[in-house]
Amino acid sequence: MSISLGAALKDIFKTEKKWMTILGLSVCTLIPIIGPIVSMGFVIRRMARERCGHEAEDFEFNFFGEYLKFGLWPFLATFVLSLVMIPLMVVLMVPMMIGAGMAEGGTEEMGVILAIVGFFLYFGAIILMMLFSFPVMLRSGLMMDFKSGFSWGFIGSFIKKVGLSLIGYYILLVLILMPMSILGSLALFVGVYVVAAWIQVAMNHILFQHYDLYLERGGEPIQFAADLVKELEAPPLPNQGNTSPGPLPTQAETDIPSGDSGGSGSQP
Repeated sequence: MSISLGAALKDIFKTEKKWMTILGLSVCTLIPIIGPIVSMGFVIRRMARERCGHEAEDFEFNFFGEYLKFGLWPFLATFVLSLVMIPLMVVLMVPMMIGAGMAEGGTEEMGVILAIVGFFLYFGAIILMMLFSFPVMLRSGLMMDFKSGFSWGFIGSFIKKVGLSLIGYYILLVLILMPMSILGSLALFVGVYVVAAWIQVAMNHILFQHYDLYLERGGEPIQFAADLVKELEAPPLPNQGNTSPGPLPTQAETDIPSGDSGGSGSQP
């Protein structure tokens, strides 16, 4: 199979209620921490269900809590991985800082060389972090399990088979959508959130295309969690009390006695 960048860019527009999906994901970008987790959960579920033979779903605010549950596992797994990688990235920033200081101190040529070397080392660390993050996010999200994301056999196999292709397509996608982000910022800045939703769906589509390619190249399939791909039921409406009328009275209950219940007896 071949990777289709066009299919990734058009994926968010292929459903009937596409504008509701774009609105929902755009709103999620405005919500700190929780919003991105919800978006991640929705997109992973949508991509997984398509691979189980279902139609692509639209975002529904009724399932906000479910999307949050689906996105929690990949978020936690990639967050823990970042805690391991960030110290390395901080260390690799040191040559750039030293080089800048040397350039200002008079040894300009040496400082520039050191700063350039430091930049490439830092950029390499970012690429390395991305290479590890994608398979961790993919496996933990599809299996809805934190520990399963750190299957080093799967991570190594995924990087070996499709890692460089995935990074290349991600960089290309960013270069294509970057001008759209600039245009979005000019549209009263509201367009930025729409473009962010578009980018997220497109990037995940590229990731899942590479998962399909990984399987085609003999990779280990991931067992999807049953809760992730099952049909979701809308939550019940809040109980507002029983307002339906009670049963109608029977004939015996409506008959009026012939005597006065408060008198001394019936008249002859």
